[in-house]
Amino acid sequence: LNPHNAACLSDQAKLHPLAPFIDPAPFVAAKPERAGFPLDPATPWIVTAAMMRQDAKLESYRLLAAALGRIEGRRWSLLVIGDGPARAEVEAAFAGFAPGRVHFAGVMKPAALAAALAAGDLYAWPAINEAYGLSLLEAQAAGLPVVAGETGGVASIVAAGQSGLLTPVG
Repeated sequence: LNPHNAACLSDQAKLHPLAPFIDPAPFVAAKPERAGFPLDPATPWIVTAAMMRQDAKLESYRLLAAALGRIEGRRWSLLVIGDGPARAEVEAAFAGFAPGRVHFAGVMKPAALAAALAAGDLYAWPAINEAYGLSLLEAQAAGLPVVAGETGGVASIVAAGQSGLLTPVG
């Protein structure tokens, strides 16, 4: 239950907030090695991981592509982790970038996901209508700073100015 939804419950006195959590061990243990990824190891890596479906996830991917378009003249590569029925639309959102700048890794097993996050430099996700975003917890456990939209319960799991930056939605 994220803080924005708590007001919808009638008996507030019975609520006890429990922040979302994950087992950080696989992410802490992951080695930050860039071998095996088709991105330039000398370029800063932005990583994102989310399902690809026709809803706020697709809106978030489109917003991420637009934001990255604003810094296209800078050095960066994007590693996109995830898959789903809206993959064609997600790929289309990033189609304007130079070949090789954006890599779609698909779904990854937990150990591979931890390794990919550990290899990154920054985790970015607009978080449109995001309840919490467990991938934000995974990124932080792997040592990545997070840039995310301040929506839903995101501010409950990303400490603004400490483990990341929160932006206004959109």
